[in-house]
Amino acid sequence: MREKLFLFCTLILCLFLTALDQSIVATALPHIAADLGQFDLAPWLITAYLLSSTITIPIAGKLGDMFGRKYFLLGGILLFVSASAACGAAPTMLFLIASRGIQGAGAGIIIAGVFGGFGDLLTPMERAKYFALSVGGFTFAALAGPALGGFFADGPGWRWCFYVNLPIGIIASSVITWRLPSGGGAGGRPSQIDFLGAGFLSGATIAFLLAIEWGGRAHGWLGGPTVGLVAAALTLGAAFVWQERRHPYAIIPLELFRNVPFTQAIAITIVQGGGVFAASQFLPTFVQTSLGGSATASGLVITVQAVGQLGSSILTGQLIPRTGKFKYQMVVGGAMMAVAALFMSMLQVGASTWHVVLLTSVMGIGGGLVFPVTQVVVQAAVQQDQQGIAGSTRQFFNQIAQTLGAAMFGLLLTAGYAGAFAEHSAPFAAALPASVLQQFQDPTIALEPAKFAELTAQVSKLPNGASILEQAQRAQRDSVADATDGMYRIVLGAALVILVIAILFREFVLRRTFDVSEPDIG
Repeated sequence: MREKLFLFCTLILCLFLTALDQSIVATALPHIAADLGQFDLAPWLITAYLLSSTITIPIAGKLGDMFGRKYFLLGGILLFVSASAACGAAPTMLFLIASRGIQGAGAGIIIAGVFGGFGDLLTPMERAKYFALSVGGFTFAALAGPALGGFFADGPGWRWCFYVNLPIGIIASSVITWRLPSGGGAGGRPSQIDFLGAGFLSGATIAFLLAIEWGGRAHGWLGGPTVGLVAAALTLGAAFVWQERRHPYAIIPLELFRNVPFTQAIAITIVQGGGVFAASQFLPTFVQTSLGGSATASGLVITVQAVGQLGSSILTGQLIPRTGKFKYQMVVGGAMMAVAALFMSMLQVGASTWHVVLLTSVMGIGGGLVFPVTQVVVQAAVQQDQQGIAGSTRQFFNQIAQTLGAAMFGLLLTAGYAGAFAEHSAPFAAALPASVLQQFQDPTIALEPAKFAELTAQVSKLPNGASILEQAQRAQRDSVADATDGMYRIVLGAALVILVIAILFREFVLRRTFDVSEPDIG
């Protein structure tokens, strides 16, 4: 048992490395945009990471099953750390986005190895307890990430958000080299890997993501490029389904979705990852621009959500092995997320930081009652020899949902801000030169002292300049608040969907052994 726990903690350390980089960037995002410019591209710093990690998971997971996980994990860490160094040295926003994409590919290799290892080490009933520790790893990253991101952004600079990965990567790779067995894997031939299916699914995801990004900005929803990308996404998606039906070693076996509890758990995973988790990535922008909080303060706001999720995840991990029940925890969790989202959709500039803290903590507690259960259910609902496939499929769809959710909420934030600012700036827009008004289209400009001082000087020279500047700043704060409210109305809908699925969920008995027979799901 001691050796099993140590190996499990080794995998959690690897997972921590990837999770930290998601949470640490969110807090520093406004400062990165203010320093490198191109605010409209800022959401791609999150999207590029999630996208590349997502499309890497299936192939990396299959290769790990065939040839062993240890050296793929080490290779993923090396790629991740190297890309982190490139991110820290990035001279432009486009260079940083490209480096984040490479970094995400390394993260995908790590994630595939980690979640494949969970099914190898633990029985279904053990997973209910131990998976709370993996949520703890995620949560600790979520706790440390926003605070570190805010500290670096306010102090030595946002580039240290990436440099901090270097020592962590060295520690993780040392532990893996020392303790994780090499393991030759099941063996096989490269021809058994469904590269074509992975390519179809990756292409469909990328096309759909670009349609979301470009449809809301450059080309319009009915523009030729947007329509073409949607058509490409649908075509590639259909090709993926055709390929999976005919390939004997499918990346995602479609017969898994005939299993009702498995499909319900995947549905909750998708809605929670894309409709709840992704929105929190952009909450620091509201705190820093609308409420006037520091980067450190905005990081602490997200931290309490992570604390709530950690506490309720630990509670979930203790209750399931003792009671054998998991449905009602998901129902309560879905209800709590819905209540929190309802009140967060009504946040305004006058809100206190503590108000936001309270709501995000409720959101975190609700999420912690749901998130660990889905991992337990997807692996408990299938035979023991399908553990790796079930676990990686859940994580794959979780990543897909987070990727598309980050793109969607990034679009809602930037497009919502632009629309709201056009309305709020109507009383004074005519008094500003077009070049000056354009600068106010970036809500993060006030976070860059030099740029904002130059803008302030330009506005002050105008007739009634002081009043116009005050109105413009108020319009910026109100516009970010309006855009944030719009995001959380979507989160409210997602939480209600989770609640309905949880109510309809059919509970079944979790196995206490590695029995290869079909689980009893009633």
